[in-house]
Amino acid sequence: MIAILGSGFGLYGYLPALAGGCGQTVLLPERYRTTFAQRPELAGYSEQICWCADDGEALDRADGVVIAQRPLDQATWIPLCLQRPNIQRLLLEKPLAHTPERAAELLADLNASGRIFRLNYSFAHLSWREVLRTALQGPVQIDWQFCAHHFRTGLDTWKRHHAVGGGVLRFYGIHLIALLAELGYDDVAESYASGANADEPAQWSAVFTGPNVADCAVHIDSHAQGTSFRIDSVQSDGCVKPLVNLTDPFDAEPPSVDGLDRRVPVLTRLCLNLLQPLAQPSDGYDASIRLWQTVEDRTQVREGGHRAEKGH
Repeated sequence: MIAILGSGFGLYGYLPALAGGCGQTVLLPERYRTTFAQRPELAGYSEQICWCADDGEALDRADGVVIAQRPLDQATWIPLCLQRPNIQRLLLEKPLAHTPERAAELLADLNASGRIFRLNYSFAHLSWREVLRTALQGPVQIDWQFCAHHFRTGLDTWKRHHAVGGGVLRFYGIHLIALLAELGYDDVAESYASGANADEPAQWSAVFTGPNVADCAVHIDSHAQGTSFRIDSVQSDGCVKPLVNLTDPFDAEPPSVDGLDRRVPVLTRLCLNLLQPLAQPSDGYDASIRLWQTVEDRTQVREGGHRAEKGH
């Protein structure tokens, strides 16, 4: 049985993926019951839920765990889960921790534990990944435009604050950093972030480099007026050839049904990979953390129209 820690995305994302897509019985702390009842699209999974008094009981009864909490909280829960010999599989959210330094420490502990674990770098499971991989013989540019929920609503949430693992780089850009690391990129020629202040970056641009791959320029605007996700091949004459042109990164995926979150099918594939009887040990995550660290080290912040070395 799989325990879920997290009453937000843990319920509306991972619960249907595990219970519906993987046929798993899911252990949930009792305090999530009210939130569960407020989401009618989840009602059909009620018989696959085993309610537990608290987090401790859920973990005691589980052989696997999904941690869908803030990076600071996830960094607290991972060591506690690794102390429990019954927990043999862990599915973790990105970023792994609020800084690349802390993420590297946790990753070393996870690797040493011998447990099976996966990180939700969901872009690696999307259909356009192969288009990008094939295009990397020549220069490529990726442009992602959207308006994050916290900007649309004026919500002061951790997801907008760089220091705790949010912001355009650590919360959104980490998806592309991980994917590019998997595809062979190991360095960044330049990286710039900007926003209202250094702790609330909304835009990020970088140029990635690596052996046997052409340069890849990335631009993300999480406070944009429009919504788009584009991958273009840059031709020798400077013109661009459109390769992927979507409303958002998940736009080409099969839609979810019954009012479920559109990311549920991708999460289902991730969960099935974690739960397969002969699941292979995780690899490649070390490279993604190293590239993340390099990006952070090279990133300059443009604050209020001025450029300054980043002090995080």
